[in-house]
Amino acid sequence: MRPLAILLTFALASFAGAQPVSAPPEARELAGRTAAAPQRCVLIQAGEALRISETDPRLLLYGRGRTIWANRLAPSCGIDFNDILVTDPIGPHYCRGDLVRSIDRVSRVPGAACKLRDFVPYTR
Repeated sequence: MRPLAILLTFALASFAGAQPVSAPPEARELAGRTAAAPQRCVLIQAGEALRISETDPRLLLYGRGRTIWANRLAPSCGIDFNDILVTDPIGPHYCRGDLVRSIDRVSRVPGAACKLRDFVPYTR
């Protein structure tokens, strides 16, 4: 019986030290891509706009093709998947600190106003 108690003690000790995985799942749009160092600003290109991720309403995406820039909003920022996203860039770049706002698509009631954070480039 003593070897069983020792084995059980080691099993419980290793289980107690295990850390739960709490990272949110990545957006479908970023699957198969590699993240690089965050950057403060991204250049606004004609025909491109910030958009809400299809799988995470607190994740804004910018760009298509080889590089997609991700901007994770603060947890307190509540943007809905169906909201219209309104941006207020200052100059030719989207930058950390710029405001984005949401407007309800049906009622047109203004929603949250959130500050952008750093942009993380994801490349193939």
